[in-house]
Amino acid sequence: MPYGCLDSEKLSQASRIGLDKALDWWQKSMLTSKHRTYLVIGGYDSDAGQEIKLRREIVNQTLQDQELLNNIFEVSASNEQALAQKLSRVRDLLPVETITVFVESRNAVSVKAIFKRKFGKTLHIRKFKADFEFDHQWISTSTSFAWFSRNWLLRIWFESKKRLGRGIRKKIRFLFR
Repeated sequence: MPYGCLDSEKLSQASRIGLDKALDWWQKSMLTSKHRTYLVIGGYDSDAGQEIKLRREIVNQTLQDQELLNNIFEVSASNEQALAQKLSRVRDLLPVETITVFVESRNAVSVKAIFKRKFGKTLHIRKFKADFEFDHQWISTSTSFAWFSRNWLLRIWFESKKRLGRGIRKKIRFLFR
């Protein structure tokens, strides 16, 4: 998952930790199934590809094997939903047997729901903890209570949405417009 840059020279801590964990996992999985395991480097459109460029530099420094470098895709999107949509349409990656998404634990609830819609049972979420920098552009609050409340409400919404019928969901949406 993309977590942005702090400036034009430095990735955020969450982005760096996620990339390190993904590279480690990917290199280990490439030992068993080289031809069908890919690393997708994601980023947001709002930073004009800066995060992807910084991540690509780290990957190029870490990996020396050309065969590994050929199995890397770069995808940029405006948000997580668009990112999942683009990933589900990349022909070189299809059919997706297993997709592993590395996500910071605070965002895992919402990211899991977004990717589960596109990839279903093939989705595996790997969580990691990261302390976001004070000047990180996407984090509005750093209190754990606020994140706990947000994730709790999202879980309630997704569980109730799964159990409610389509007609009742439409009526609820109509009430809150």
